[in-house]
Amino acid sequence: MTAPPPLSRAHAVRELHVDGAVTLFHEPTQTALVLNETASDVWRLLDGRRTVADIVEELARVYAADAGTIRTGVHAALRQLADHHVVDGAPHA
Repeated sequence: MTAPPPLSRAHAVRELHVDGAVTLFHEPTQTALVLNETASDVWRLLDGRRTVADIVEELARVYAADAGTIRTGVHAALRQLADHHVVDGAPHA
């Protein structure tokens, strides 16, 4: 069984940071997306090297929280990001 591929930010996305919040603008669809705290943290970790499992592990460490709880939030954030076409790669665990 092969490992899931890393996820990365789509190239057609611009980001803006305002008062700690991340807002993404997807140029092809001309849509904006304001991220909540969890989605912002997930977005910051999308570097083309980390897998979903890596992101969950990192956020569980940073938040000092149970990985299962973190995984739920990460998956919700990735679904939101994928629905808005701002990530490359399939968001699998």
